[in-house]
Amino acid sequence: MTRVLIAIVIATASLGAQSPTDRARARDYNRLGWDLMRGEKFEEAVKAFQQSVEIDPEFENAWFGLGRSHLALKQFVSATSALTRCRDLYLAQSGRQFTTQQEAQRYRNDRLIEIDEMIRQVQTGPQTVAAQDQLRQLQNRRRDVQENIARGNSMTIDNSVPAWVSLSLGSAYFRSGKLADAEREYKAAVAADRRAGEALNNLAVVYLQTERYDLARTTLEAAKKTGFKVHPDLEKAIREKSKPVSPKL
Repeated sequence: MTRVLIAIVIATASLGAQSPTDRARARDYNRLGWDLMRGEKFEEAVKAFQQSVEIDPEFENAWFGLGRSHLALKQFVSATSALTRCRDLYLAQSGRQFTTQQEAQRYRNDRLIEIDEMIRQVQTGPQTVAAQDQLRQLQNRRRDVQENIARGNSMTIDNSVPAWVSLSLGSAYFRSGKLADAEREYKAAVAADRRAGEALNNLAVVYLQTERYDLARTTLEAAKKTGFKVHPDLEKAIREKSKPVSPKL
């Protein structure tokens, strides 16, 4: 209920606030922020992303970048705040009604531009398993937006929180020691994408730390099935903890 209320407030406050010029300027700073992230200039990246969201407070990807840069600096409270804002903006757009088909199509075309930029950023960065997972999710999201543009007859936005946002927010909570909140967000990531191997792996860690060993074992197996490379030490720890205890004679 709290999430829904926050989403409504954001949607109501932001209607009509964004202009094409604002979003274009915000994209420039967002692009700079991700370039700085690749160069591991995290403090400068924070400043670039902050510039972006000051110009356009509705820019989801810039809030995501701001959260990621704070995570890199181990500033977990700030990371949680930025990533929560990012999540709530995605929630606010879900079910949004436009007055004309042209408005809806313009919104979708703008999202397509931003997804393409995110794809470029991921492709030019280190090609880790997590990066490949995000790239697959982005390509799927791009396809969905393209299909909506091709149909062109809906004035309602069907949006959801991307798995990579929930995954990052879960990590911010986890590193802050808020395991229940981390569990919720990792589950949200898996609900958004059943092949989110890193989210499944991290969820298994939460289950291990909260002594739910059987759930940890089955969740880690699910992570392995996605192709995610599980750390052998984690697998060993979960396997040993989930062993059945022999009855004493």
